[in-house]
This record gives sequence, C-alpha cells and structure tokens, in this order.
Amino acid sequence: MEYDVIVVGGGLAGCAAATHLAEAGHRVAVLEKGSFPRHKLCGEFLSPEVQEAFRSLGVLDRVQDAGAHEIDRACLTSPRGSTFRSDLPGIALGLSRYALDEMLFERAATAGADTIDGTRVTDISGSLSDGFTVASSTGERTARVVLGAFGKRSTLDRKLERPFLDKPSDLVAFKAHYRGPSVPRTIEIHTFPGGYCGISHVEDDRVNVCWIGNTQSLQDAGGSPEAMLNASLRRNPHLDDRLASAERVTDTFYAVSQVSLEPKSPFTNDVCMIGDTAGMIAPLCGDGMAMALTSAELATPFVDEYLRGTRSAESFREAYSQAWSDMFSLRMRVGRLAHAAAMRPSLAAATVGTLRLAPFIGRWLIRATRG
Repeated sequence: MEYDVIVVGGGLAGCAAATHLAEAGHRVAVLEKGSFPRHKLCGEFLSPEVQEAFRSLGVLDRVQDAGAHEIDRACLTSPRGSTFRSDLPGIALGLSRYALDEMLFERAATAGADTIDGTRVTDISGSLSDGFTVASSTGERTARVVLGAFGKRSTLDRKLERPFLDKPSDLVAFKAHYRGPSVPRTIEIHTFPGGYCGISHVEDDRVNVCWIGNTQSLQDAGGSPEAMLNASLRRNPHLDDRLASAERVTDTFYAVSQVSLEPKSPFTNDVCMIGDTAGMIAPLCGDGMAMALTSAELATPFVDEYLRGTRSAESFREAYSQAWSDMFSLRMRVGRLAHAAAMRPSLAAATVGTLRLAPFIGRWLIRATRG
C-alpha cells in the first residue's frame, strides 16, 4: 500500500507526528512493533511545556481525566544527605506510558492515520527523491517520507549504520511502579554511587521509581534490579527512606540496556528522525517525553511542505536539521554534563552543595534543560 508518510514507531513522537500529518490531509501509516496498552521504561514525568502540545493534539482533557498528577516542585539529593529544592517553571504532569501511549495511538487513528500494531519493521530502503520501501513482518509498504520514531536503540539503527552505535554504553535502566512513598506535587532525583533515580507520582496513587546506573553497579549487586536497588540505591539516605515504605505493584521491573547519550543525527539515509531516535537527553533532566512531542511538532511542518511541493528535499533536510539543533542542542549538552556529575558521588555532593548555596544556578539548569 502506498502512503505519503510511514511513521516507524507508535510512541509519543510517532503518534503526535502522525496525528498532525493526518489532520493536514496526508495518507499516514504508523507501524508499531508492540501492542497497547503496555508498560514502557520511562520516567513518566511530563515537563510543563507538554500541556500546550497535548492541547494542540486535542487530548489535554483526556490526559487530565486519566488522573495525571500535577507536579510543580523538584528535589535533588546526594548520597551524603544534602538536598536542593526548587519550584518548576510551570505545572508538570505525571502519567504512565501505559495510559498515555494507548491514548495517543488511538488519537492518531481518529485523525485518519492507519495505526498498525504487531508489526516489526525489518528494513527501510530508498530516498526522498525516489521514495521509500518499508519492509516489515506484515509485508512491504511504500511512502514518500519515512519518519523514524523507534526509540532509544533498535535493530534498525544497525541496519541504517548509525555512527552512535560504534561507541558502546555501560548504562542500564530499570523502572517499576510502587505504592507507599508520598511525594506530592514533586519530582525527586536521588543520586547514588554509579547512578541516579527519579521518583514521582503517576495516576491511581502510584509512584514511578525509575533509575539509571552503570553495569558495574548492577554486576556488583548480583545482577538483578532488586539487588541493585538494595545494594546501591539505598546508600542514599533520602532514597532509602522512600523505599522503606514502598511496595512494588507492577509484576516485574522494566529494563533497557546500553542506554546511549551520544549525539545522533536528525537524518540518516534520508529517514527523518524524531523523539529519542533523533537524540536522547539525559534522564536526569526529565525532559525526554516533552522533547519527543516537541520534535514531532518541529518536523511536521517541513514534512507537510515537502509533500506539497513547496520545499525541496535538500531544503527539508537542512531546515529540519537546523531547527532541531537550535531547539535541542544546548539542553542536550547541559544534560550530558549534569549526567556526568550525578554518576559520581563526590561530584554529585559538590553539585548539590553548590545549588544550595546558589539556588539561581539550579533554576537556570532546570530552565536550560527544557523548552
């Protein structure tokens, strides 16, 4: 079947882009390897700017009705017990990917996109000038434009020979939902030796506990997330206090390995990348979900103009790449520096101490790592 646009991946960026393009009158397909609803490893913290993105997608009321938890404060702690607190520049939201991904997948369908789940894309060939062929577990489809929204790391990255894969990563991440800890209206980031952990409320009075650390910490703890949680995370006294009253309510821990914060390219082999596929901000910053939605809004006008013949392929590539850099490059660089500091206990303690003495630096960091 022929389409104007095929979106590979049905997460936040993919579904947002599909909704905007379908409403603009284009023939759009979303190819998603999994099915919804399902849990996904994520901090599940939505920065303040997402409310406007949800409003433009027509889902803000549904997000609020789903029980999204309002968050307007941040707290950062170190293993040595020091704490920095600050207000956020607006109202953020906490909502699980279990609820949000299904909602946006359905929204893309009501906008007119063909939403096709249970479909694993195995290859993408072609170009903007010649058109694309997308091979998948449910057959081949063609399109004039392909948007890559397949997440942090995929076998497609290897197929497309993306350079970031040449730099191995020793980072692993885990997530589970709990009941017990109470962190009303607050996103907490707790650093521990070899990593950091985010805690915040989502819907149904649940608390999302999501952490990233190095593989050495995982191996030293015995190789299981539960053991790592007890051996490493609880060395931060604030985090230990939170976890002491926590009862896990998800059946398992959700995990991702080889998490890469290396720079990526907004275009690879003429495939236009959005969301984490274009570049992943350090989880410490809590802006990944907002960036995914923003990158979809950034890309779709250029896609629309290209499809209507008012922008050339070369101009499409150059304009989107420049717009992506202008929007995200600073926060990506700041995020990588903050991540490096948080991974080392002495630097984490020094950073928190500095922010306590000069809170304006903390407020600048919060604003510099989001839209």
